[in-house]
Amino acid sequence: MRTLRHEHKMAGHEEARNKKGETASTDSSRKQFLTGSNPEPTDALTILDERIHNLREAIDEIDAALAHRKVLNVRFLEQIDRETDEVRRHLNMLQPPWKMGFHTDIEFLRLSFHKSLTSRAKESRAEQLKYWENSVNLAKEKRRFLDEYKELLAARKRLMKA
Repeated sequence: MRTLRHEHKMAGHEEARNKKGETASTDSSRKQFLTGSNPEPTDALTILDERIHNLREAIDEIDAALAHRKVLNVRFLEQIDRETDEVRRHLNMLQPPWKMGFHTDIEFLRLSFHKSLTSRAKESRAEQLKYWENSVNLAKEKRRFLDEYKELLAARKRLMKA
């Protein structure tokens, strides 16, 4: 009974493939290629070359993304530094409280400027952390692609010798 179900299921898959225009010969050649039995070297080399090319492009894109992220990091930190310097200049323009007496408006401004400085410092730390996280993630992805790239180059070399 189990084999009848299996045969019926396989027949259904075969019908579906035939409806899609696939034939049993393409299926068998696909199986031969995947299992490594009787593959044609030119087809395998073409597929390997295409995959190697795609990996090389992906690695180059990661390198470009790392460089772009570094530039963005520098720009963000420079902007945060400019804003911090501006807040410090405003804060330094205010007279120290012991020279003027207590004025609630001035104290409110002073506290606002201190909060702004704290906020800018927090933004700077957050940006540095994001940059580090992005760099680590991109480096991991690049390392994974490089490993696959090297494996494919070695496989290509073996196929060229065969």
